[in-house]
Amino acid sequence: MQAMKLDKDNAMERALQSEQQARDANLRAEKAEEEARALQKKIQSIENELDQTQEGLMQVNAKLEEKNKALQNGPPKRPFRREQPGEATDSAMAEPAHGPDARPPHSDDPHSAAATILSRLRDRPKSLQLLEKLRGAGGTDDNATRNRRTPSRRGSGVVTSDQLISRSPDGAEDDPETQELARLRCPSECTEVIAEREIRRRQRRCADYPGFAFGSSMFSSDSMMKFNIIKNELHNIMNTQLKRSVSKAVGKMTANMQQGTLLDVLKKKMRQTKEEMEKYKDECEEYHKKLQVEVMRREEAEGEVAALNRRIQLLEEDLERSEERLSTATQKLAEASQAADESERIRKALENRTNMEDDRVAILESQLAQAKLIAEEADKKYEEGIWFTVVFSHWVEVLYSIECVHSMRKVLENRSLADEERMDALENQLKEARFLAEEADKKYDEVARKLAMVEADLERAEERADTGESKIVELEEELRVVGNNLKSLEVSEEKANQREEEYKQQIKLLNTRLKEATQREENFEESIKTLAASLKEAEARAEFAERSVQKLQKEVDRLEDELVIEKEKYKGIGDDLDCAFQELYGW
Repeated sequence: MQAMKLDKDNAMERALQSEQQARDANLRAEKAEEEARALQKKIQSIENELDQTQEGLMQVNAKLEEKNKALQNGPPKRPFRREQPGEATDSAMAEPAHGPDARPPHSDDPHSAAATILSRLRDRPKSLQLLEKLRGAGGTDDNATRNRRTPSRRGSGVVTSDQLISRSPDGAEDDPETQELARLRCPSECTEVIAEREIRRRQRRCADYPGFAFGSSMFSSDSMMKFNIIKNELHNIMNTQLKRSVSKAVGKMTANMQQGTLLDVLKKKMRQTKEEMEKYKDECEEYHKKLQVEVMRREEAEGEVAALNRRIQLLEEDLERSEERLSTATQKLAEASQAADESERIRKALENRTNMEDDRVAILESQLAQAKLIAEEADKKYEEGIWFTVVFSHWVEVLYSIECVHSMRKVLENRSLADEERMDALENQLKEARFLAEEADKKYDEVARKLAMVEADLERAEERADTGESKIVELEEELRVVGNNLKSLEVSEEKANQREEEYKQQIKLLNTRLKEATQREENFEESIKTLAASLKEAEARAEFAERSVQKLQKEVDRLEDELVIEKEKYKGIGDDLDCAFQELYGW
């Protein structure tokens, strides 16, 4: 019983432990679900950020393509340092001409110098088209400064390029080149200042100066102003375009740097998500193992409960057998008690019968003694009567005595006969009484022997009854304990059944959650695969963007080299123009 109680307590403790472990598994599954939800939210946010970065990357690629097209179609760039127009003219006059199209600073024939300058200007229609495009692109930014500056100059009496071109004689308004140059005029302040200085310098010159006269005969003031305007506007256009290209290149580099940082952040986030997914996979595997362990423990608990149920059934069968043995023992005890009562009754009846026979024998013996006394008295009286008759009446009384004697004899004979008969009957009765007494003694001996045997059997039965009663008490105690245990086991079995149902429901829920977790894991794996594919695509795009950035950087370097070359060419053209102007002024 103690072993059963210990087994029961162990089973209850194991059931409670399994319940606690199931609760812990449920809590862990809920935590895993919450973490999976948080991870899903993170993945969604990462996907949104990835979409945003992809959109930004597409925009940056589009901008890069537009800039590439603009760089391919645009004019050459200048270095980062912006030069003032006056400094540009001074440096152009101070530096020697170099480059593939450079000419020597001095020429013997001013007509040939002017012809070469005009041929160079006319042989570059692309530069004019490029100037048109640049003017169209930068006109909006320069109109405000032009509108702010030109009224003050006009009000202050400074001669602008518009006034110079409008004042130009010889029908310059009808010249298409003049209109084109007026349309491509530079709005900056340096052009008007240089034009005003040139006008003042020309006014200070002498009219009979041969070079000036020859120059004025060869080139009018309008053409000289056109040359100056062209040179200054070329410098200004190069400076503005260079500034814009530099700002765009800086923006592109910052965008590329931001794109690179975003890609690094995305890579880090994807690595973190991969690590978190691996961690969640490990946790899911641990939960699955713990669930399997819980299932194994539940099966062991069910096996123990089944063993306890079998043991309870065996104890119930033993109890039934002991009850049957007890019932048979009680029946045998009742039969033995009945047999003892019957034997006691028979013994008492035999004792009563023997007592009655003894009384009857005593009565018969007393009657026999009385009969003997009466017979002796009768003999005495007979003898006395004979002697009395002889003595008192010899004759008279002889007859009477004879008659009396005859009557007495007859009476005595009758009495003797009756006594003899009575004696015979008494002898017969005595014989019968002796026989009955002997039989009674024999029966008494047998009854005594049987009674001794019955008493021994009764003692043994009493001992058995005592042992049976003790066993009955023990069995009743055991039955009570077993009944209590059975009730407690029934209650525990009901609780175990309820817990088993709860465990089944929990196992079903855990199985459903496990299936959902596996499905979510598969979904997460698919999303990880998609994210990995998108990451690979993003890496490929990033590599492509890096390659494109490198290509664009190479293109920028190449364009800067071309810009340097074109700058040198333009410096050569400026040197040629300065040489031509010097030659013209020298004339």
